[in-house]
Amino acid sequence: MIVRDAAPGDLPAVAAIYTHYVLRTTVTFNTHVMTPREWTQRYTTSVAEGPYHLLVAEREQQVVGYVETQRFRPKPAYDRSLELSVYVAPDEGGQGVGGALYAALFARLAATEFHRAYAVVALPNDASVRFHERWGFVHRGTLTEAGHKFGRYLDVAYYERAL
Repeated sequence: MIVRDAAPGDLPAVAAIYTHYVLRTTVTFNTHVMTPREWTQRYTTSVAEGPYHLLVAEREQQVVGYVETQRFRPKPAYDRSLELSVYVAPDEGGQGVGGALYAALFARLAATEFHRAYAVVALPNDASVRFHERWGFVHRGTLTEAGHKFGRYLDVAYYERAL
């Protein structure tokens, strides 16, 4: 497996992975599928022209997962904090893809001015909680019934990691 910076040509594969989670799970609170134009705009403004990252894991020339960082909150005082998300192709879970992505990402973030990373985990999701705790994230709080998807209310947990 290779972990590398994403290129514009990777966006369809990234979108396909994310679309699975949008349409079939409560892992993301997004309820609409992003268009190719939205993916391109997000990549251009946040990664190509901005300070954020989009890394992909590739196995046999196929994108099998990705990790992205983005602005944590819109106010300027938050600019040294970031939110991150990691998504793995549905048939690649438990194969080390997420860990490889986090290892590469945290190595890169060590050379930046970012100070804290935050992961927002939709609950229940024991696998994601265990994964983040293994990577040094600490639970900082849970918002109850903060989201509504597929006809039910869902909690979200905030996890923090020093960089």
